[in-house]
Amino acid sequence: MGRLPVDALEPGMVLASDLLGSDGKMLLPKGMTLTDSLIGSLRKRGVPGADVADSGGGDAGAGDVTEALLQESAAHVVRRFLANDLSHPAIAALYEIAVMAQAHALAEGVPIVPEIGPNPRAESMGDLFFREEGGVEDLVDSEVKLASFPDIYFKIRQVLDSPVSTSAQVADVISKDTSLTAKLLKLVNSPFYGLPHRVDSISRAVIVLGSQEVSTLALGIAAMNAFKDIPPELINMRTFWEHSMAVGVFARLLGDAVAGKGSERLFVAGVLHDIGRLVIFKKLPHAAVEAIYYAKGNMTPLCVAESEVLGFSHPLIGGLLLKAWKFPEALVTTVSCHHAPSSSPGDVEAAVLHLADIMAVALGHTPPASVMVPALDPDAWATLGLDPDRLAEVADAGRDQIDEIVGAFFPVRKN
Repeated sequence: MGRLPVDALEPGMVLASDLLGSDGKMLLPKGMTLTDSLIGSLRKRGVPGADVADSGGGDAGAGDVTEALLQESAAHVVRRFLANDLSHPAIAALYEIAVMAQAHALAEGVPIVPEIGPNPRAESMGDLFFREEGGVEDLVDSEVKLASFPDIYFKIRQVLDSPVSTSAQVADVISKDTSLTAKLLKLVNSPFYGLPHRVDSISRAVIVLGSQEVSTLALGIAAMNAFKDIPPELINMRTFWEHSMAVGVFARLLGDAVAGKGSERLFVAGVLHDIGRLVIFKKLPHAAVEAIYYAKGNMTPLCVAESEVLGFSHPLIGGLLLKAWKFPEALVTTVSCHHAPSSSPGDVEAAVLHLADIMAVALGHTPPASVMVPALDPDAWATLGLDPDRLAEVADAGRDQIDEIVGAFFPVRKN
């Protein structure tokens, strides 16, 4: 079809080539299907036009989305959003993005994956902690005392807490853990950072990113290894971490969209935002299963079901746990408030993590046993001051980054 002026673009048209902005940065990739919100965003940005594929040929796949597939996609996706107001501009934009993404997957022959409930054997598991034994703080304290936390975490913490430590010492401590080093270097060299030159050592990573940033990433990755003994009947750990990494990617990208720069702390907050849920699965497996059934039966987000069944939810547990592990206070607050950012009014990072979690679930990066999109806090959205059209750009930028990072941590695909 060739190049068309922006006013001639229509929803459903497919980009024949990458669409670049005046600064040379990619706005939308080749193969992207245009929507009303994307076309509106291009107008606002002053984009003169775009190359679109001939509807009768060209690169197949992206142009094969039919009205029937869109309807099938919408019927599936709308269930995720039952806890939200679809008339809210941000939710409407995410819903449109999610429907189109699901329709493309269907066009490519990827079937809709059915929801899988807890393994029946999980229902017979007994809780290891009871309310009469103490409060939430006691639950976390018992986990902190029993957890076999990686030694590398404490070694990094010791260096960071020393007033005379140097960047070289930080790099030296991290480099001694070969597994951690490999994961960090894969992350630093991924499209997530988009560095112009390959970084082949932790010392170089410290120079490029800074010792605080690298240390924060290292602490976050080390924390992932603290929960390896949760029965697979309760939770698919790969799926859990895939969701967490998706939230981390979206948090960093949203931080960049809001403040002009994403931080490693936002990425780590995303990776660890649901870590309180692991404590619940580990200490209260029977109650955790009850919460899952409650969420499914009442079509409500799992965090709401946790509060109904347990009297508390995972953000509180996660915040207390990270505080006990001496993570930065700002990160602790962000994690604690990610489902209730209004409890920390005006906190941009809490609002960013809140929206990142919503985006991840909306776009299909769902945590195990929880497919409902958490309710958007309108005040948090107002705090960010984002144009809803930017969400499509963040979603598209995050897609490849998520796959790349998940591949770095989990090189073997799940069945």
